[in-house]
This record gives sequence, C-alpha cells and structure tokens, in this order.
Amino acid sequence: MKVFISYHRADTKYRYKVENILNNAGIDYYAVPEDADFNGKKAETIKTFICNRLKKCDVLICLIGRETYKRPHVDREIHTALKGEPGVRLGIIGVLLDTRGDTLKGIDLKSFPVKLWDNKNYVVWTEYKDLNRDIVELVKQAANNSHNENLQTNHSNPCMPLRSTLYYDN
Repeated sequence: MKVFISYHRADTKYRYKVENILNNAGIDYYAVPEDADFNGKKAETIKTFICNRLKKCDVLICLIGRETYKRPHVDREIHTALKGEPGVRLGIIGVLLDTRGDTLKGIDLKSFPVKLWDNKNYVVWTEYKDLNRDIVELVKQAANNSHNENLQTNHSNPCMPLRSTLYYDN
C-alpha cells in the first residue's frame, strides 16, 4: 500500500508530521518535496510528473488547511485520484488541519476543496488530531472505498486552470 500526500506549501509542517505518522505505521508514501524546483517549468510538465506519481499510489491523503481550496495542483491531484473505475481510482482521506478553525461537525464550506465535498460519501474523513491513532484503519478504509462499486465518484466540477509557467515566491 502506498499513499500520496497532497498539500499546500503553507502546510508543509503538517506534511512532515504525516510522513512521520506513516513511517511509524510502516506505510509507504510519496509527497512532492518542498524543495522541488518547479520554478519556470511548464504547468503541463509538472502535471504529468505529479500524475505519474499518483498512479503509483493506492490512497491520497489530502491535508486540508485554510488555503487548500485555492490551490490548482491540489485540485488536480484530487481530480486524478477520483478518475477511473473501482479498483483503478485512488482511495482518499481528507484530513482537516488544526489551522482551519473548524471541525468535521461544522465545516466551513466557503474554504473547502469542492471536489472533496462533491465526493463526501467516498472520502474517508478525519481531523488531524486523530490521524496518528487511526492512520492504519483510515488507509484500509480508503483503499476499500476505491474498490467499492457502490461508491460512485463525481467529476462535475472542472479542474482549476493552471498557469502556463509556475513561479513560487515562498
């Protein structure tokens, strides 16, 4: 089982914490490195690179911070994970980060990734505070969802447009 970590650069500290949680659970993972040099690269090149990595994974963990919903590459990663028939598509775990200020019982939908909410019955949900305790079960449940023919995925929202060339200004 291999997990792809989808995150906004502003949430990099959580990415590292999730990597530690996955390591401690013996779960293989991939995340685009913080220092990946995408500056000046064509958006299509980056999209292809990320999609190829995603296709080698079974589950996508999406770290949902305050700005995640605005990030075109996170949107594209979610879209790619949802594509395909049962068993081909990836399972998805949505992790609400502490920085959002809301909880699963009261999600602020104005600042939430639309594709995740459109597929709320397919996505396995957790709050960051529970991730360490529940990671193995969450990954299993997400992987099972990816094979469940009764759980359909929704692709009605188009992907956010990518700028033709990317420059990061951390």
